[in-house]
Amino acid sequence: MTKKIISFASDFGLQDGSVGVVKGVISRIDEELLVNDISHQIPPQNIKYGSLLLMRAIQYIPQGVLLAVVDPGVGTDRKAIAITTDWGVMIGPDNGLLNLACATVGGAKQAFALENENWIIPHEGNTFHARDIFAPFASGFASGQLKLEEFGPELNLEDLNQYLIPLTDISETEIKGEVLYVDEFGNCQTNISPQELKDKNYKIGDVISLKIDNQELSARWCENYKNETIGAIGIVIDSWGMVSIFLSNGNAQKLLNCKDDSKVIIKG
Repeated sequence: MTKKIISFASDFGLQDGSVGVVKGVISRIDEELLVNDISHQIPPQNIKYGSLLLMRAIQYIPQGVLLAVVDPGVGTDRKAIAITTDWGVMIGPDNGLLNLACATVGGAKQAFALENENWIIPHEGNTFHARDIFAPFASGFASGQLKLEEFGPELNLEDLNQYLIPLTDISETEIKGEVLYVDEFGNCQTNISPQELKDKNYKIGDVISLKIDNQELSARWCENYKNETIGAIGIVIDSWGMVSIFLSNGNAQKLLNCKDDSKVIIKG
């Protein structure tokens, strides 16, 4: 198992120095550790967005240690955990943030609570566990100074919190899904798969009737983000293999005023 790289994702943003402080803690424990920044622009406290981002990223980042922090429950009784997988070790809060990434690489093998006091930075407040708990454990393990069995008590995998991608509801006449994720360009990824479109006898080039929340519209199934009609809504299979709603040369999210969890119905 490669352990010298820590991949780091958070909802901290880049304004107030939190990311730099966490990386500083990592470097103070072992200055030879490399930190791969996945993203620090996850929308604040948006566990769903973070979970989906990690699920996609884990397939392409170096194996080793993942440090992920989207933690609206910081300071409460939620556990700080490490999960072992065939990919490596994932460290973060027990709030469902890590489970899709775990599932993508074959599932969790073991889980441990981060309770070894020797690896917790003493602190007056209780609101910066990324600095005081997650980073020390991640860097201690990645550098070989801390063994998994020294983290704390082993946890029952069935007791961990889960985030699950909602399933589509398919009938003879329609596919009911929802927007999972809106990217930086305003493209709206859904939980609808291309196979579900094919099962309704749709093919690339077809114009498909759909409804987003209360808006009814037509969208062409395109091979890429270039639609035949500039400024028209289209659908495309995005880089993560899911049906995505886009606006040619524009921002679909702003035009349609849709968001995470917006309901999408494709007429079959």
